[in-house]
Amino acid sequence: MPGDIVFVRGLEFEGNHGFYEEERRTKRRFRVHVELSASLGTASRSDALIDTIDYFEVCQTIVEVGTTQTFKLLETLAGAIGSALHERFPNSDLQIEIEKLGPPCPGVPQSCGVRLALPGRPAAT
Repeated sequence: MPGDIVFVRGLEFEGNHGFYEEERRTKRRFRVHVELSASLGTASRSDALIDTIDYFEVCQTIVEVGTTQTFKLLETLAGAIGSALHERFPNSDLQIEIEKLGPPCPGVPQSCGVRLALPGRPAAT
């Protein structure tokens, strides 16, 4: 069903991402929200992890990419996380939102960020 979604909300990690070199010298906090859409009908009947999107793996993938690589732009970080998730779950459309918490901006916002919609690969026929 097109409306089936596995989601992770509020996952946080520390990473060295930021446009300016001084931002990348120290760790900053990031928060990620992600939705992966895929048919979950089989899992709703089978009760088998193999029939769904394992949100433990989703979390593990996000943290791994966010803590082991460095990016200047949040868009690039979001794209790298999306690519890694698509490697594991290729037929899932995903939406990913990344917030930089306490960014060094005028007005002292709580967070700034990006949201990307990334389509999955079509199922092979």
